[in-house]
Amino acid sequence: MKRPLHNILRLVVLAVALMLTVASAMAQTNTVSAGLQSNLGIDPVPGATYQWDLYIDNTSINFATTPGNCPITDAYFVAGNSSPTVAVMWVTPGIYYFRVIVEAGGGCQNMKVGMMEVIDCPPPTVLFIPCFDLTTSVEATPFKLRGGLPLGGSYTGTGVNTASSLFDPQLAPTGPVPVTYTYTNAAGCSNSAFVNIQNNPAPSPAFICGTDSWTDIRDNKSYPTVQIGTQCWLAANLNYGTIIPSSQVQTDNCVNEKYCYNNVTVAGDCQGGYGFYQWDEMMKYDTTPGRQGVCPPGWHVPAETEWTTLFDFYLGVAFAGRPLQNTSTPGFHALPSGVLYLNDTWSFKDLATIFWTSTHIGPVNAISHGMNTVDNSVSYYESLRVNAFPVRCVKN
Repeated sequence: MKRPLHNILRLVVLAVALMLTVASAMAQTNTVSAGLQSNLGIDPVPGATYQWDLYIDNTSINFATTPGNCPITDAYFVAGNSSPTVAVMWVTPGIYYFRVIVEAGGGCQNMKVGMMEVIDCPPPTVLFIPCFDLTTSVEATPFKLRGGLPLGGSYTGTGVNTASSLFDPQLAPTGPVPVTYTYTNAAGCSNSAFVNIQNNPAPSPAFICGTDSWTDIRDNKSYPTVQIGTQCWLAANLNYGTIIPSSQVQTDNCVNEKYCYNNVTVAGDCQGGYGFYQWDEMMKYDTTPGRQGVCPPGWHVPAETEWTTLFDFYLGVAFAGRPLQNTSTPGFHALPSGVLYLNDTWSFKDLATIFWTSTHIGPVNAISHGMNTVDNSVSYYESLRVNAFPVRCVKN
């Protein structure tokens, strides 16, 4: 596998007053891996000319009078050797010397010699097992890139913010977008792996909330939608991911996981057509409120402020529970779906439901809201994140 270009190593060599009659000079030693490129440089002198040379390992060379003798099969200048800074590709492991002669006006000449140790550097094994959806759309918000191994590398590509490791579909072209993960080990050896993210265009004709259903491009499941005030909501609980037993904790294993109520399935999917999610799994292990999480591209897990906006449309939490549960007219259609406590107890089916927000409270709790078939109100509940509730999504 061809090794990617190494981060440029800049070697600063100060010009010193060594006359050309001097047979040898003290060597500055540097290290680079074979197959990688580095820069050699000196402080520029106005009006000066520069002559760089490369030598194979031979300490008897008179650097003042002997021209470079390094075969280009071992090391070579990438784009010339007559500038204050030059790039060298180091091909073969070994010990090399480099020399620069600086000639200024009036015949004044200075020389500097350095030594480069080129080490054999096998590329590390790099894996890129994506811990994010490989299918997205230009309507989606930025999401975290994860899954590169060993840890400590960097992600690059169109639409990628390398500093934050976020991919922004709105800044990337439609179609397959290659994203590369590069890792460099302590010896300076690098390797890369890449995946393609399929970035889809926005629906055409344009989506009309409340009239059109929404098809999740990741699995082709379709959901009714409803416009409530300024917000567009899915009018059904989310049903995305791979079913696992409710006794098994959902983990950060790069698989989107869901529970089915009481572990009952029909035709290979959850009975009722929706899943239950522990908070961290729902958020895809990103604690930023308003992230997409497990929601379809173009939608996200509503933050606490967005739930408040919804409740205020129905005159606040004291009254919102009844209209949000009404299934006889177009609306939110909250179902008494029940909940799962601590991977142990299923409760409240046909009586109540609790919905997650994407707003957490400390390291182990997150805000949720409950509704039941008895009261008109909506409850506020700082739940343990290991409980599992259904999920509703709101449009970006």
